[in-house]
Amino acid sequence: MKSFWTGTIAAVIVAVVAGFALNATNMTAGEKYSTSNVRLH
Repeated sequence: MKSFWTGTIAAVIVAVVAGFALNATNMTAGEKYSTSNVRLH
């Protein structure tokens, strides 16, 4: 049972860190994948 809680806590920590990292970039998918030849509406 201890390994279950350790894995659960580790997954939550990884998810929180990933969320902060993705929010820190402040780029939308349109900004990331657009080039001078692409027009997104």
